[in-house]
This record gives sequence, C-alpha cells and structure tokens, in this order.
Amino acid sequence: MTYNPLHLLPIPPQSIDPKPIPTSIEFDSFSDTLWIGTSSGIVSALCTPLNLTRNVQFPTHGSKPFSSSSNVNGFLGNVITLGGGGGGMNSSVREIRVTDRDVWTLTEGGIGGRMRGGRAKWTVSDPSRSLRTMSPNPTNSHEVLAGGNGQMILANTSRGEIVRKVESNESSIVKLSPSSFNRSVLSASLSGQINLLDPRTGYKSLNTIIPVQAHTGGLSGADIKGNMVCTWGWTHMQGHPMPDPLVKIYDIRTLRPLPPISFPAGPAFALLHPTDPSKLVISSQQGMLQSVDMSGGSAASTFQQLDVNSYVTSMALSPRGDYLAFGDADGHLHLWTNYETGETAQVDENGQLILPTFNGYDGIKPEWPDQPDPPPPIVWEETTPLNLIGMPYYSESLLSNFPPELYATEVSPFYNPPLPIPPAVLNSMKMVDFVGYATTPKELKGKRYVIPSRPGAGKNTSNTINGHSFSGRRDSEPRFRSEKDKKNKSTKKINRQNSTDDQDVENDGLDQGEIPKYYRKVEIKYSKFGIEDFDFDYYNRTIYSGLETDILNSYTNALLQAIHYILPIRKVATAHICVDCKKEHCLLCEAGFLFRMLEDAKGRNCQASNFSRAFSATPQASALGLMDDNDKSTAPYGSLIQNFNRWLLSTFSTESIVEGETFNLRHKGIQDLTLDKENNTTSAIDQVLGLEIKTTNTCRSCGFVSERDTTLHAVDLLYPKKSTRPLRFDDVLRSSIFRENTTKAVCSNCKSFTPLDSKRTLSPKRQNPLPPILSINTMMNSIELFEHWRTDISTDGFLQPFVEFDGGNGENVRYEVKSLVVQIQENDSTPAHLVSFVKVPNESDTVEGETEAKVSQWIMFNDFLVRQVSEEEVFNFPDQWKVPSVIILQRIDTSSLLELSNLPTSIDKSVLLKDVSIAWNKRNAMIKHTIFGPNELPQPGTLIAIDAEFVALQQEEMEFRSDGTKNILRPSHMSLARVSVLRGQGEKEGIPFIDDYIHTSETVVDYLTEYSGIKPGDLDPNNSPHTLVPLKVAYKKLRLLVDLGCIFIGHGLAKDFRTINIFIPSEQVMDTVHIFTIPGRQRKLSLKFLAWYLLKKDIQTNSHDSIEDSKFALLLYKLYREYIEKDDQGDEFRILMDNVFNEGHKLGFKPPTDRPNSPNAFPPLQAPPTPNPPKQPRSRKSSNKNSNNNNNNNTNTNQSNWTDTINVSANGNDQNNGNNSGNNNTNNGGRGRGRGRGKAQSQQNQSQNQW
Repeated sequence: MTYNPLHLLPIPPQSIDPKPIPTSIEFDSFSDTLWIGTSSGIVSALCTPLNLTRNVQFPTHGSKPFSSSSNVNGFLGNVITLGGGGGGMNSSVREIRVTDRDVWTLTEGGIGGRMRGGRAKWTVSDPSRSLRTMSPNPTNSHEVLAGGNGQMILANTSRGEIVRKVESNESSIVKLSPSSFNRSVLSASLSGQINLLDPRTGYKSLNTIIPVQAHTGGLSGADIKGNMVCTWGWTHMQGHPMPDPLVKIYDIRTLRPLPPISFPAGPAFALLHPTDPSKLVISSQQGMLQSVDMSGGSAASTFQQLDVNSYVTSMALSPRGDYLAFGDADGHLHLWTNYETGETAQVDENGQLILPTFNGYDGIKPEWPDQPDPPPPIVWEETTPLNLIGMPYYSESLLSNFPPELYATEVSPFYNPPLPIPPAVLNSMKMVDFVGYATTPKELKGKRYVIPSRPGAGKNTSNTINGHSFSGRRDSEPRFRSEKDKKNKSTKKINRQNSTDDQDVENDGLDQGEIPKYYRKVEIKYSKFGIEDFDFDYYNRTIYSGLETDILNSYTNALLQAIHYILPIRKVATAHICVDCKKEHCLLCEAGFLFRMLEDAKGRNCQASNFSRAFSATPQASALGLMDDNDKSTAPYGSLIQNFNRWLLSTFSTESIVEGETFNLRHKGIQDLTLDKENNTTSAIDQVLGLEIKTTNTCRSCGFVSERDTTLHAVDLLYPKKSTRPLRFDDVLRSSIFRENTTKAVCSNCKSFTPLDSKRTLSPKRQNPLPPILSINTMMNSIELFEHWRTDISTDGFLQPFVEFDGGNGENVRYEVKSLVVQIQENDSTPAHLVSFVKVPNESDTVEGETEAKVSQWIMFNDFLVRQVSEEEVFNFPDQWKVPSVIILQRIDTSSLLELSNLPTSIDKSVLLKDVSIAWNKRNAMIKHTIFGPNELPQPGTLIAIDAEFVALQQEEMEFRSDGTKNILRPSHMSLARVSVLRGQGEKEGIPFIDDYIHTSETVVDYLTEYSGIKPGDLDPNNSPHTLVPLKVAYKKLRLLVDLGCIFIGHGLAKDFRTINIFIPSEQVMDTVHIFTIPGRQRKLSLKFLAWYLLKKDIQTNSHDSIEDSKFALLLYKLYREYIEKDDQGDEFRILMDNVFNEGHKLGFKPPTDRPNSPNAFPPLQAPPTPNPPKQPRSRKSSNKNSNNNNNNNTNTNQSNWTDTINVSANGNDQNNGNNSGNNNTNNGGRGRGRGRGKAQSQQNQSQNQW
C-alpha cells in the first residue's frame, strides 16, 4: 500500500492569521469533497481530487470572523464566502465531522452545524470547557456529545442548545468516537485510559467492559474503525516522558489488547484503513510514513517519507483509503493517492488523469454559486444613455459618496431617515453571531414588516397638510370607494357626458412610439368589501359602459363591444331574445341580453359572464382552441380574436334560424318581417353581413367546370407577395374577395391530378351582392405585413375612415369604418391584450327649442377603461405595439338595404304565464309559487319582491401577506341557483309567482347550503323535486319584468343583480340595505337583525330561504313607506334608525342567541283589510301544520293576517328543510343575509369582517 503525491496546495493567509496551518482534515463520505479546518478558524471545502476546486468557505462558531480582504488571493476564486463567526476567541478548528445533512465543526469555544452550502443551522457555545473532540449520539441522530476539560456537554442539533452536562471520570478528554459495538461511544482521555460509554445510562461506563490504560505517559490520539481501535501516546523512560514507539491495537468489543505495532520514529498519527481494519497508516511528526498490513506480517509493511519541510499537523484517509491528505506547519495541504500518477497513469483523450471521487460514488452534488450574467452588448446610437457602461470597481471612496446628512436635510426631497428601533425591542435583544434577536413586544403585535408612512421632504414647507405634500395632481392609482368615502365624504356626482378635459392619463407618446397609459392592460383590485368596492368610475367618465375582466375568456370583450355598436347586428341580437329559442347555450341570445344590458347601463360597468359561460360550454369552441385559460399569456391575441370572430359570426348565423324560421330584413313590407319559413332561406345574420360567394373551378385537362356557392362571414385579407407601388386598403380588400388562383387537385370528371383554375366572384343571385356589414380579419402575422400599416407622416395611412371599391357590377360601393379591434403588446415578453375603437353617434343633451345634429365620435374600449379618442389616433399605427386585428365596415346606404324598424323589441309576456320545468321528479307538494294569471301581468310601477341564492363554481384565490392581511387575486365564480319573485301588491300580495331553481351543467365546488339553502341534487334534473329551469329561461323572465317597469324590492340586490348579470335602473330598485341605514355610516344591517328588531320575527334560524327573505324585505319596505307617508320630513324614521343602531352596537348587530322578545321599537303593524273573517287562535304546532298545507296547495290566496302568515310560512319551511340544512347554529344568525356586502360567497368569506 504505497501512496504517490498528487497535489500541494498552499493555504492563503488571513487577516487574523498571516500563516494559517491545517489543523483538521475530513473526507466527506457522502460527497466528492475534502473539508479543511485551519488555525485561523476557517473551514474550506475542496471538490474533486483532480483539481481541488474551491467550493465554500466559512468561519467556525467560536472563532473570530475573517476579513473579506483576504479573498483577494487566488485561494477563493469562485468561492462562496459566508460570515457568521461569533465569540471573541481566536481558536483553531479542532475537529470536523460530516453527516448526511450537516457539517459539524468544533473549536475550543463551541460547536456549530452548517449545511454543505455554508448556511448556519445551529450553534452551541461553551468557552469554559476548552473543547477538543466530539461524537454523534449513536441512539439519537439529533444529539452530539463534546468533551474537553471537565464535564462533557450533550447538545441538541435541532434546537441548538445544551441538553445537559455529563460528568466524566477523567479530567480531560482527547478523543470521542461512536462505536458500532453495543451503540456506545469510545472515550480516550489525556491520562492514557480508553473506555466505552453507554448513552442509555447517561454516558456511564459499560458494565461489561473494564477501562484499559493504554499508555502510561498519556494519550495523544485514537482512531476507531469497525471493531478495531488504535491509540498512540507517551510513555516514561527513566522517569522522563517520551513518545511511545508502540501503536496499541484493541478489540473494542472486550478492549482486549492485540499485538502492538512498533514505530521507532514515534507515532504522531495512526489511521486505520476504512474498509480493511487490518491495515494501518502511521506517521511521525517529521513525515515518516509506514503502511502496515497486520495480516501479512512484517514483510507487508512499507515506509515512505512525506514531502514536508517542517512537521505534520493533521492527517486523514478517504472513505475507501485510496487518498491520503495531510497538512504541515508551513501552511500547505498535501494530497497523495495510491493510484499511479506518473507515466504509467491512466489518462483520457485530453491527457487528464482518470481518478475516482473522494467518496467512491456519485453522492450529494456540491452547491455552486450562480455564474454572473455577462454584460449585454451596447449598441451605440445618439439616444444611448451613458449609464449603460457601468461603474468600475474602486478601492477607495468616491467624491460623490459624501454623507447623506450633507444633502438630505429635512427640507430635501431625499430626506428619509431610518426609524429608530423601539426601546422595548432593544432591552430584550440577545446577540448571536453579531445578529440581534428579540421577541415582539405586546404593543407591536400584528405590525411585523409594516413600515408606517412618514412625512418626507415637504413637512416644513407651506404646501403640505399633516406632513403630506400636495401638488394639485390627481391620484395616479384608483382608490376603493370605501377609501374615497372616508377621505372625502362630499364628493361631487360624476358627469358622465363625453368630457375629455379631465382624463386620468395624458395623450402622449404616440408619435415617439411610446405606449400611452390608457392603452395598458387594466386589472381589477379587490378589497375586503369585494369587487363592488373597486372604483370603476376612475376609468370611465363617459356614458358608454365597459366590460370587466375578472371572468374567463375576457379577451372577447373587445370584439363584443365592436359588434354591439353595429346597429343591424345589435337589432337582430336583441330581437332574437324575443322569440322562443330552445337552445340552452345560445350565443346569440346571450349577446342580445348583453347588448340590452350595455344599453341600459349608461356608463356603469358590466360583465359578459353569462356569454362567457355559454361560450365555455360550447364543445366546438374548445376544439378550435378558442379558450383562454391563462390571463398572463404572451400568446398573440390578435390571431385568437380573428379565429373567434370567424367562428362567432358563423355561430350567430346558425342560431338566428329558429325551427327553420328567421327574420327577413331585405324586404320593405311589414308582412315580410314575420317568421316565415317558406319565403326565407337566408338567416338574418347572413342578410346583414353574409358575403355570398360563387367559386368556379375549371380543369385544364378536360375543361370540366364546377361551381360552388358559399357564404363568408369574415373576409381574411390576402396581401400581394411583391408590390412595386404602395398598397391601398381598398385594393387589398377587393383582391381578397375576388380571387383567381391555380391549384393542383383531383378533377371530379376526369379523375386526374391536374391544375385547376379557381375563380371567386360574388353570387349573382342578389341585386346587391355586397352585404351591409363587412367583417374583416387583417391576418397580420409578420413584421413585413405591418410595414403596410405603419403610419407615415409624409403619406396617407393604409386604412382610411372610408373604403370604396368596385362591387363587381361596375358600381362603386362605399363603406365606412365603424369599429376596429387592435392588439396591444409592448414587447414579446409582456402579456398582450385587445382594445377596440368604436364610432358612435354623439348623444349630447339638446337644448329646449333646438335640435342638435348627432356628430359621430370615436370611443376607445380597453375593457372597463373607456374614453373618447380622436379619429387620427384611431387610424394611427406608429409601431408594432398597436396591431390591427378585426375591422368592421358598414355601407353608407345600409338604411336603404335593411328594414330594422319592425323587428320585435319586447319579450313575449306569455313566459310569465308558463310554469316550465326540466326536472324529472318534480314534486308538486314542494312547489311554493303560483304563476301569474292573464289578468295579473305587471304594469309600470308594479311592486315585486325578489331574492336569489347562489352556488360557487370556483373558489376565490388569495394570498396572505406577512403582516396577516390577505389580498384577493381572483374572486370566487358564483352561479345563480335559485330566484324567487313575490307579488308586492294586490290580492295575492306576498305570494311568489316565480320560484325557479337554475340548472347548471358546470361542476359546483360549494353549494353554500348554510347560506343559500341549496342542497346537492336540487340542481340535478334527475333528482330535483323543485321547478328546475335553464338559466336563460329564468333570465328572460327577469328581463321581461325589467322591461315592464316593475319596482324590485329586496335586501342587498346589488350583489344579486351583478351575479345574475343583469342591469336594472336605479329608479326601479328599492334596496332595504340602503333604506335602513344612516347616511355616512359604513355599517350595513343584515336582514336577520332588521327582522328581529323591527318586525319581531326570527328568520334564517336553520337555513336560508329566498322566499322568506324576499317576504321580510317586502315587509320592511312597507314599514318604511308607513313612516314616510306619516312624516314627509322623515324625522320619525331617522329617530327609528338611531334606535336601531344604538341597539345594534350593544348586541354586535346580531340578534342575541337566547332570542328575547324584540324591543318595542314601533307600534305593531295593522293588518290589511280582508273580506275573510279573522281566524281563531291556534297552537304553534297546529299553525305550522296548516301553514304547510296552505303553502303546498297554493290555494290560500287571502290571508287574514299577513304577518302571521309569514311567521307560519317560515316555520313551515323550517319543518320541510330544517333536517337537510346541515348543522347550523345561531352564530350564523347575526350575519343574516349580509346584504350590505353581498350574499352567498361573500357571506362565507366576510362574516368576520361584517360582525
């Protein structure tokens, strides 16, 4: 066993140790790493035996930190240097132990554990022990035993603390090492005695083992491998101590001595071979090395002289014994190996030695620092900033680095001194490795990582208020409405006319290629009050409504806005909802409902949630790849919206034919505008925008001519490959419609594969073949094509406001650009989005006696950001951040081609007279509503009470911040599950005429039974016992009630209408949330509390019921009308509300759990006059039973006392549904309906916030 020199590596000097020497060396058994500890307290890791690459370096615990200036030497190179040394001792590294998880280091002052990457995990300090050695606990991997002078210490490596101190029979311990025998620990003392300690008995000596005196003059060290242990030390010769020339060998199982090994030079180190304990390596202080094979006798020993000029300070063998590392007093590290390193060594094709790893296998990979990115190349232009060069490295301070107090004075804009640490924190702070740790004081609980806003530079100037500077500029970010109300309660009403003098951003940067602020992607922010608290008015000050983005596939908003303002398409869509369309997910129906909502909203934000739901439920859309599941996608939305435009218009064309009938718009007579199957074969959408094409194919071989008629709904622009003159949009459009090309195909006549001449022209069947509306896809898929569109100041733009070309019959047809959809994307790495431009007539108010002509104007729709823009900006395409995608043209003679005035505009009232249900197991005994009779149809101003329940289709996504607050990333997706509408007046007042459960084909993630009363199975056609209808049927009923001018009464209707996706004018809504409140207060009262306090009724005791809630909302409204009719000034009602709020503050705005009698806040309500005689008093049980019968049969049309009937009905509902409502308790009662802040999901998420 002979070793050959491989490497000689000098240890670089440190600031605290000019000549460090290796004091401890350890090979990593789990990684290809050699660990070195020096006399300066530094531990370094060297990787791979071939080149000893420097990896990580750190100070050990208990040593002084080293200066970073020492890293200038070539020793560190690409090393990770970590601080964290502690203490005040300058002690060397005594021992290193490597586990599968950590690297343990021991110095005279303490022990520390770090990860292989250098991060500190735990430390234990005990400078009084003068520690020399350590050993892991064989029975507990999270404990380490360390010894030195006096008592030994047992430390926990998980908590970094001393568990206990262990008494030792010896005053000084030299070596501790784990033993495989009986899970014990070998202890070698300075007195020369070796012993085995039992961890299970508090590290006392094993009862079966007698300690052995190995060396009479003292012990220098010991090594243990398997069942063998070798020791070396001192002996006495003629009364004088001298090195013992014998290396003693013992069997650790009995501490029986084996034949010693003689080493006349005096052993300084003796290492047992890791894989063969019969082999031994012995070294003297001067470098005499002897390799002994005890199984081969004296002939098996070899002697070598180590290349040292001083003396050996440390030594270690690799896990397989093939590498020997030692250090000398000159500060050098030597690495030798038993592999050949000379001419006979094995090398690869590059001439490099082939050597195995230190540990002998591919273990844990060493961690390396990330390589710094090279500086980007600088392209020098006139506009290149000089700061791209970067600053060089300086060894001394620059002139510009003068103290901040010289320039950042109190009146400077840079004045921002750090906050002082509170004294309570400083008093309890403990320093560990130069890092202070303190517990959070009680007065600072809940304020971690929160930096309070402080007045900056202008606090001493005159234009500040409370330390905050005011410059007259409007806020750069929108505030929530709740914050605006707190900040300024006297806000003026927003003028929703087309004013552009107070826009939130400036119209700049178009000519310079910069993206104006209002083109950027807008996002909705959420407060604890939900989306209703977001200030949409900040983005829209016009009378045109925008569309929100918090729904799936919101990229379609731009095209929907562009289509909505095309009058013929809007008229057909709104007329389609007036016919009996049986298709459940009809996109044309949903578009018609959406267009009606946009018309009624008059600038209020809307959302296309129902349209998106029907779109997502269409299999063809998913198959064509039209779904957008990632709102952060950088995919080109321009191509996606063109595919969607082509598919949507084709779908509209199919859906506009209902049971083979459609509207005939091309005839003037009123008799031709009815649904007539015989006279109309072309759908209404095709009559508006269908381009009938005749394609003729001629075979060059046989001359056979074939013809095919098709209808185009969108024209894809086809650009010429080469053009010697500037292109005009008119010419490109005409060449895209009228095409002539040659393709190879199989002739249907001669069956040969031959060239076919194809020619596409307009169909001669129509007198006006070009449609009134043309939808065009720009097909912009390359940079070269955009050059045709790029706007140049010297020439006219490619696209002009008016387009004129020959329609094929010799007459020019003139079109006007009505809307555009463009893609906005700053660069390829940022998400893209779509913006639409629409030309709308000016709807300014006219002065009395004058008629103002309607002048068209351009409106930009960036989702819910809406503003007026100039025509020049619409047709300006300065750079590739603004790329056109869809263009919609309208003929200027459209009014003479289409007759739109006689299209139906109102929904058939018979929908309120039909009780439709798709439930297979509908149970009449559970039906609680009675539909309208023919003489009960509502009139304008008819009172109706409404309430709705919802289920969750998708849970909300939120993130929790470090200070405990939460931020909503995406709100929950709710779906209408039940809607109940009651008569608010007349003989059947309080009787519901609509109680529909809504069928949903989507997966319900939460039925919210506790708050909605909806149970699994209620929305399933196979199991539901209720009246179950599709969403479109229920929506059409509500749409008709709005059109009839009904007054909707309810509690918290804003959230209901928003989720239903319907807009109802404010003059048709009577919301008791806003009626029963005090102006200026944020608190909104729940329906449950109002019913308990004002009506003396307990509701929502077991579960929510929409009929019950709507009845009590109607009762509250009746009560409010009584007070207003009694006192026009409303003084009595204000006194009542003061009493309500005073009582609410005492009870936490929820009824008490013991349910005492409600306070007598007002005289009892008088029962309305009735022709029936009063009923006899009856018990509560009997009343409940009779009430159930009345509700189930729907025959009790005239109740003697309405309030009693409501009470009985509520109790009856409890009997019907109470057992299925879950384990509800009275804690839900205080929340009530939570209508002030929304229902359903908001009830679940905000109950703690409200109460």
